[in-house]
Amino acid sequence: MKIKSTYNCIIIDDERFARELIADYLKSFSEFTVIGKYKSTLLTRDVLKSGTPIDVIFLDIQMPYETGIEFLKKNTIKPKVIFTTAYPEYALDGYNFEVVDYLLKPIPEKRFNKAIQKLIRILDTEDKAKAFEYTELVRNQFIKLKSGTLEHKIFFNELIRIQADGEYARYIATNKTFFVLASLKKIITQLPDSFIQVHRSHIVAMSEIKGREKYTLILNDLTQIPIGKTYRTKVLKQLKF
Repeated sequence: MKIKSTYNCIIIDDERFARELIADYLKSFSEFTVIGKYKSTLLTRDVLKSGTPIDVIFLDIQMPYETGIEFLKKNTIKPKVIFTTAYPEYALDGYNFEVVDYLLKPIPEKRFNKAIQKLIRILDTEDKAKAFEYTELVRNQFIKLKSGTLEHKIFFNELIRIQADGEYARYIATNKTFFVLASLKKIITQLPDSFIQVHRSHIVAMSEIKGREKYTLILNDLTQIPIGKTYRTKVLKQLKF
């Protein structure tokens, strides 16, 4: 049970061949998407500050301007880190920074795949823990959402509807909106019965439904939400109008 369908990765290595090799190896794993390849840690500042979710960093150690070790010391890095280096003497630093793995160049594909399988197990375990925490929050009548680098607490009686927006979900509450990387299929299982999915792209609070015109719901704020064909029987039965 994963919260995310894919994990975003960046590769930081001053050797172009090494960057391309790692990116090529990752093509065998649908769980991961490479969103950036950088020859220096200095070039990653914009993406790290942008709020774009980054789950994994493949990080070389010995690089000009700033080493991978210096980069980790200067930054509070939340993504999982896999060291890639030609210098075995840095292995101890990997333990000090609790990196997922330490890959010695030239990196054999078999050894790389072993590191990725370890990474997948770690991410999957953390996702299950997050899902459990999310479910516990539901029982307390509120949820905590991470939008970019910020965390927000939303009570269910403030939540009007949730709308799919690509890989993200738009939580629309009273006077505020949040974007979260999540699928409606996952979200609906963690909401109380006072919410109903009426379309593959829409979940609404039943208390916000004012009326219906054929296969369109009218909400209290006059927003019109379509009732999807595959949801009609269930929705009409549950709403009873």
